[in-house]
Amino acid sequence: MSIHLAIALWTVFAAWRWGRWIQFSQCYPTMVYLACFQLLYEFFSHEKFYLWRLEPDPVFNYTSVVMLHTFCIYPLTAFLYLTRFPEVEWKAVVHIAKWVLIYIGVEWVGYRLGYITYSRGWNCWWSLFFDVHMFLMLRFHHTKPVWSIPVTVLSIFFYLIMFGYL
Repeated sequence: MSIHLAIALWTVFAAWRWGRWIQFSQCYPTMVYLACFQLLYEFFSHEKFYLWRLEPDPVFNYTSVVMLHTFCIYPLTAFLYLTRFPEVEWKAVVHIAKWVLIYIGVEWVGYRLGYITYSRGWNCWWSLFFDVHMFLMLRFHHTKPVWSIPVTVLSIFFYLIMFGYL
């Protein structure tokens, strides 16, 4: 079985089961935001400058893996994350931590099994930092989309400079 397919099927099931579908239209712009920035990462990094790379498996080639994650897994997890976001501050911190742990846990397993590779100094610690940043930015985009764009651009420049792209 494909690990990428297993993750996708679990994500679809979880979104179907626990997602608040009445809120889908409110979450859709942030789901697109996440997919667009994933595609930008692929555009800039493809085969020449990747920091992390999703590896193909016996079922999916590289392009299929990227498309599966970009258009299914990431948007649906953003949907789940946003529709279950609590308003109480301490619960919001726990919610963010839960999603960061899910993402870093799945990534760590994928890394250990060879389905994710790192280069140019990227590692699980950078992924942990990135996941915290990403989930904070998803919430920020969801609540203040116009303000999140310049912050996102600054964040991109941080990573581009930090890892020697610029």
